[in-house]
Amino acid sequence: MPFNVIDHTSLPEITVDKLPVDGDPLEIEREMYYVCEANLKEMDEQKIGVIPLIVKNPSRVDNIDRYIKCLTIAQRRIQFRKANNICDFNDCDEMVIS
Repeated sequence: MPFNVIDHTSLPEITVDKLPVDGDPLEIEREMYYVCEANLKEMDEQKIGVIPLIVKNPSRVDNIDRYIKCLTIAQRRIQFRKANNICDFNDCDEMVIS
């Protein structure tokens, strides 16, 4: 079950083909999240810690450094491509998170 590590709320259950790892993207209720702390456990129930791509009201984030660290892990997995080749940001057709 996904758990938002920013505002400490549980998110709806999702079905995945394989257990996600830190940095993996997850779409939950039409919003993009990234796995952060994949092995988070709370009350003996398996939880997957996630962070939202968009943070509403960032002044309410308890630990902004933690959020930025998790987002950095996800950002490292982004590739910009054009015709299936890696390219510069300004000259690309697509962005892929691997």
